[in-house]
Amino acid sequence: MSLADGMAAMNLEMPGRVPRMEFSAEMHWDLIKAVTGIDISIKSSLEFRREAAKAFMKAWNYDFIWNVCIDHQVFGEYYTDMGHASYMEGAEDYHVPGASKFKDENDVLKFDPWQALGARDGTAIVRRFDEDYDQKVAYFPDAVNMTGVYVTCMSGLLDLFGWDLLLAACGTDPKAFGELTNRYASWIQQYFEALARSKSPIVMGL
Repeated sequence: MSLADGMAAMNLEMPGRVPRMEFSAEMHWDLIKAVTGIDISIKSSLEFRREAAKAFMKAWNYDFIWNVCIDHQVFGEYYTDMGHASYMEGAEDYHVPGASKFKDENDVLKFDPWQALGARDGTAIVRRFDEDYDQKVAYFPDAVNMTGVYVTCMSGLLDLFGWDLLLAACGTDPKAFGELTNRYASWIQQYFEALARSKSPIVMGL
């Protein structure tokens, strides 16, 4: 791991080696066992997995630690669970889709996040970002750490409505869909303003 190389790359400089980031290799226990020699499996405890993943990330020389702390949970009851395909060993991440909270595309087009979700406490969001960033720095002191959100304009709309209703709403009334998108962009800006005020030098937005 190299904090210096990672920050150099983020600043569009050219360190002596190409910095590395992986998105999920550290969740594959057979790979971790092969690289680190740690006897780990799907049956291992969560804490043991966490420590083995950390050892693997150091062995594979991760320079950036992918991280977000704001996700679909901010939508509460309005979140549409689209399910998840099997990716992790033992299909631990697999689950079937849940029911949408929206009746149809017209219901989607009327949605107002300010009315449904309300304004957020900017100071509290900044504090949450800072605490998340500090935890990552403490755990991975030799790499570039970050905090961030996984509810940007498209990711957030997908988490709210799901693919089917999102596409149906877009095709039914593009003008109204644009207005919906602007309402959402205005609402989610609260989190981006908090990111700008946070201590994290690098932020992730997905």
